[in-house]
Parts: sequence; structure tokens; C-alpha cells
Amino acid sequence: MTTYFINCKTLDELKKSYKAAAMKYHPDMGGDTATMQAINAEYEARFEVLKRSQNTQAAEDTTGRTKATTESAGDFIRIIDQLLKLDGLEIELCGRWLWIGGNTKQHKEALKAAGCRWSSTKKLWNWHFAEDGSHWHRGCKTMAQIRSKYGSTTFSRDATRNDALPA
Repeated sequence: MTTYFINCKTLDELKKSYKAAAMKYHPDMGGDTATMQAINAEYEARFEVLKRSQNTQAAEDTTGRTKATTESAGDFIRIIDQLLKLDGLEIELCGRWLWIGGNTKQHKEALKAAGCRWSSTKKLWNWHFAEDGSHWHRGCKTMAQIRSKYGSTTFSRDATRNDALPA
């Protein structure tokens, strides 16, 4: 049944694998529409299973460390699709945050329209799903500290460096 996301046990792992598959099979990257549609359908189904599991764990977690999510599979699919259409970007996934660098100046308005925000301290654009009722605060961690804590997979449209889970 599952062909692209076999080993994904968390939403973070699933997103890494989806990003790797999108970089390989997206029509703007030399893939075809039918394959990408199959990947999207499988991603959505697996996302819902993992989301239910995470939300169940969050309900049972008395420490409050596990958080429930209202994110849908389509939220991540949309942002990856939008970013892959822009040339010259380097897209990095750290945990559940996307960090966008490279030639971003020419795509400033498109990045804003996609819901990305500029981080003046890191000199990178970023995107994450904003959960209802929660807010993010400006942290003082460097990108090296963020990468160390959450791991990192980096892709660009021109060249792919893939240290993600196998797709």
C-alpha cells in the first residue's frame, strides 16, 4: 500500500520524506503529474493517521510536552508546491519549520503571499503552520543551534542535497 512513506513514524519524518519525494517527482523538477498526485494522496492518508496518533498522545500527556495539531496535509503540500515553482531558492526543513534562503530577493512578494516571514537575525525567510491559540516568539537561537536540535534537510531547485529519510 505505502510506497513513499513506509518508515515514517512521526509527522516530522513524514514531512522530510514528502519534501524529498516532491523534490524528485514534482512536475517542475522533471517529474510527472500522475506520480505527484499519487504521492500527495499517500501523504494525505499517512498524515491523517499520524495526526490522530499525535493528538491521542497529546490528550494522554499530563506533562503538556506533546501538543495536538490542527494542521492538515494540504497546508504543507501547498507551501512546498509554491516554493518549488520559484527558481534559485534553497529550502531547509528543520523540525516543522521551513527556512528559505538563496536568491530570495526577486521572490519577496511571492514568499510573503505564501505566508512566509522574514527573520532579520537569521537573514532567512521561514514558514511554519501557525496552530490556533498558540503564538511563536522571537528566539535567540542560531541556525546552527536549530539544526543541531531538530535536524536539517536542505534542497534547492538547481541541486539537491538530500539527507532526508528515504522517499
